[in-house]
Parts: sequence; structure tokens; C-alpha cells
Amino acid sequence: MKIDFETKIITDGVSLNVVKDPKFNTNIASVRFISSFTGEDASARAFVPNILTAHCRKYPTRALLNRKLLSLYNATLSGSTSVVGDNYVTTITVRCINDKHAYDGEDVTAEAVKLLLECIFNPDCENGRFDDKEFEIIKQDLLDTIDSEINNKRGYAAMLANEIIFEGEPSSVWFYGTKETAMALTNEQVYDCYVDTLKNAEIKLMVGGNGIDEAAQLLSDAFASFPRPKKEEIKYYVPSPCKKEVRFVEKHSDVSQTRLSLAYKGGSGNVYVDKLFCAMFGGTPTSRLFMNVREKLQLCYSCSSYLKEYKSTMLVDAGIDKANCDKAIDEINRQLSYLSDGDFTDEELYQTKLMITGAFRSNYDSISSLCIWYDVQQSRGTCYTPDEVIDIFMGITREDVIRCAKSYKLDTVFMLTPDSQPKGN
Repeated sequence: MKIDFETKIITDGVSLNVVKDPKFNTNIASVRFISSFTGEDASARAFVPNILTAHCRKYPTRALLNRKLLSLYNATLSGSTSVVGDNYVTTITVRCINDKHAYDGEDVTAEAVKLLLECIFNPDCENGRFDDKEFEIIKQDLLDTIDSEINNKRGYAAMLANEIIFEGEPSSVWFYGTKETAMALTNEQVYDCYVDTLKNAEIKLMVGGNGIDEAAQLLSDAFASFPRPKKEEIKYYVPSPCKKEVRFVEKHSDVSQTRLSLAYKGGSGNVYVDKLFCAMFGGTPTSRLFMNVREKLQLCYSCSSYLKEYKSTMLVDAGIDKANCDKAIDEINRQLSYLSDGDFTDEELYQTKLMITGAFRSNYDSISSLCIWYDVQQSRGTCYTPDEVIDIFMGITREDVIRCAKSYKLDTVFMLTPDSQPKGN
């Protein structure tokens, strides 16, 4: 399937991606700020996209900003954060209808991008502070988000396991930070973080859809004229070193079942081989962990694996009865050994390929998915289309999978178990 994709350097540390496809009814524009992550500033960085998308100097209240978005055929403005390797990613995105669907040929996409730029370059702030009332609202939202993460015991276990698996590395810190760091945040700290992000982050601009040339030029011009110091290119892949001895950690919480997390470090050096192996191991409904540890032996309520690609780490997550932990760990390791020994059929390999490649084809279904696809491709130093990656997957051999399986070594075993002491009335 033909996709018109173009990428170019705007200035030092700023690049523009343009994805054109006339079949979509919506357009999208986003600005991604990629910063080296210290972990100490997690809560402040999580704060920034929320306050930038609340309002701006030109539209100084949420009501006025929402009224402007409604006038653009109910366009949406959103902010998000994530950690990629040891980098913090802050994204501001606007979505709107394609101009061809607007009355009287209105320039909806260009107007939406102008609003996006207003929010980024002209936030509602004065004397190094954001609006105090808005700051307190968003601070409470951040605290509520952290509370919801803690109350989601699967996510909470993953957060605690993450601290141990990547101990001493920036990515050991949850990207929202802790409740303590969020509580201690000041208006000035968030403003300083905003200024640092704008000046020092690597910036990836993206425009996708149809009839987007003017929008792309607006983004390009806005950042080409913004002064920025020369900086080193961001490193996405920072493999986490495997511990000399497997680390076993158990913590207690008010959970009804034990959450078991296992970390394996290694990898083949080829992300597509790693993904295929991980899917065979525990990433699909026909995987070894699902079919054997969960279904056949019934050692857990859930059991799956997934990759932290940029850290060369594979994680296994399971919900389990504490009494079955040792048996489950033994069986998970046994299934890894089977794959390392080549104890799998060609049909098993082929069917897993089909499941994965089917998911890749779904990236053609929306312009947002295609834009995300190319963002990820660039972080890998490649520019493949989904069809090209499908061809790569179909060419992976069983020998590739075996070598990949052999590369992974157990690094950490973490258990979040029910409190040993009963709670009082």
C-alpha cells in the first residue's frame, strides 16, 4: 500500500515528518518533545502537557479554548507523556476534520495548527508562573492519576517491579513520578521544566492527512525561527545490563492475589525477531505461557509477556495464588528453555507471524496510527512501511527465534503479595 511519507530537518534538534493519505477524513498535527530523563523531574514533566492544553494567553480560560475548538468542527487538543528508553516524551496533539469536509473551503487544519502553536509558545503565564488556579486544578488531577495507578494493582505491581528491574537507571522511575514528588511540585518548577523542554528537548514535528502543506509549513516556520542551542542527538536504545545474580524481591500490599513479574534481559539485536519470539512465548492467545502455564496447568489467572524494546528487556506479568508462585516460575522458565531448544513447530511459528502481521496491517486504518508508526520507525533508525515490516516478519526463520530465546537471561523476580496481617475492623 503506497504511503507518501517525507521527513526533513528543520534546524538543529528539530525535524518534520509528513504523512499524506487522501483516504482519511481527519488530519492530525503533533509536536513531540524528547528529553533525557533524570527521573527526578518526572512529575514536573508529566505536568507540562496538561497545563499547555488547558488554555493559553489568547484563550485564557478552558471555556474560551473549548469554544475555539468547537468552531473548528469540534477539533480536539490533547497532551500525553511516556518514557522511551531513558528518554521522557511529551506530546501535544491536535486533530480536526479534513478541509474538504468544511463549509466554504475553510482552512480548518491550518487554524488548528495555529491554535496548537499558541498553546506551546504562548501559554497563560506571567513572571515565571502559570495561572495559579489552573496550576492547582492540574496538580490535583496529577495526584488523582497517581492514586488511580496505585489502586490498579496490576499497574502498581509493574511500577514497583520497574524500580527494581532498572535500579540505578533513569527509567526505573515511573513517568508520573511519585505522590511525594507531585505533592511537592511548585508552580515555578513546572514553568522551569516547560522552558527547559522548549529550549533543550529534541523536537519531532508530525503532520498527517490530506491537504496539509500549509499546516506543515506553519509548524516548520514556527520552530525554524526559535533559537536553540546545538545538542547531542537523543539515544533511544540504552540496553539495561543484566544483574550478576538474579534479584528476588517480595513486597506486600492490600491485593487479593499475588502479582508476579519476571524480567529477562538480552535480545537478538533485531527488534522484529525479538517481537516474534516474545509473541510466541507469551504475547498471544496461542502462546506458550497462555496455553501451558495458564490453561493446561492452571498455575495462574493471567500470564503474558511483553517487550521493553529500548531497554532490551522482556517482562512476564502474571496474576497468581501465592502458593503457586514457585511452580509458576519454574514452568515459565521451562517454556523459555523449550523455545531455546527449538521445541516448537513450523506451524506454531507461522501462525504467530500471521497474528502479528494482521495487527501491523491495522496501522493503515487511521492517520493517527500511521503517524505513530513512523515515529516509532524513526526511533529505530528505519523508515519501513507496515507492508515492508510484514515481509521482514515472514522471512524470520526458526533459527532466528532460537538464537533470540537463548539470548534472554533471568534478571529479576518480583512478587507483590497480599498483606500477611489481617486488617482490623
